[in-house]
Amino acid sequence: MAARTLPEDGSARVGAVALPPGRRMAVFDDEDMPLDPVAWVTDTVLPGAGLIWSDLADAQDLTGLVPVLLADEEADAGYFFQYPSEDVSDVDQLDAAQVLAARWSGQLPLDDAESWREMGWRVTPFSPEFPGLAPQQKTPLSATRLDQVLGSLPAARIGLIAASRSADALPVAGWETFDDFLEYADFPQGAVRPAAWIAAVLRSWEARFRARLMGIGPGAQIRLLVRRPPTSPDAATRIAAEHFAFADECDGCGSASTVANIAARLPGAPVWQFWWD
Repeated sequence: MAARTLPEDGSARVGAVALPPGRRMAVFDDEDMPLDPVAWVTDTVLPGAGLIWSDLADAQDLTGLVPVLLADEEADAGYFFQYPSEDVSDVDQLDAAQVLAARWSGQLPLDDAESWREMGWRVTPFSPEFPGLAPQQKTPLSATRLDQVLGSLPAARIGLIAASRSADALPVAGWETFDDFLEYADFPQGAVRPAAWIAAVLRSWEARFRARLMGIGPGAQIRLLVRRPPTSPDAATRIAAEHFAFADECDGCGSASTVANIAARLPGAPVWQFWWD
């Protein structure tokens, strides 16, 4: 199989990994005409999906295929990915700090000092201004811990996306969260779809924390495997500010998330999970 070429329908071998039957998945244009396939997805859920994902991720440089775990609740053809592929050159023009700063301001509708007194507790110890990107983390999780996490993941469908890097898989595959990602921020409306803005942040997290896209769904949800999570409360608080800005909800924090309750869950956490309403 040539690099960055989706498998044909049926069983597949990707690197050293043999996969059971699957099929290419296409999306449709505004006139319900099928476009080129954007991903290949197994027909059934696979036990040990986390370890299979890891083997496929290790082979990504050779295969050019980004693996993702897909929620079985969304197994209907065309449901995982609903839009045409985006040109990742759009992502090249975006800056993660600017994306998060715009979202930060959108999450805090602070028109005056009174508003800050009422809402500022959500981002304590920070001010109305986005605090900037957190420093790179350098302490990796142990191989034993990673194996524990990957081995504990439930059965899932395996998806393959032909992308040059994990962070770009969402726009390449036509995945989309809801439009409020743009509505709650001062972005140029209609310039690029939300997946490109999200990919810009994922690229930055990939570089600073070795965070890779691992799972998609159900709904507008993504999960990342993080090989260098924060280890100290201070580092966790800085990264929690980015999470607060990035998503409507984070794992375990509910819709009324605060920087403090996000930070409490981050030290040593190997999986980051996000939702958009």
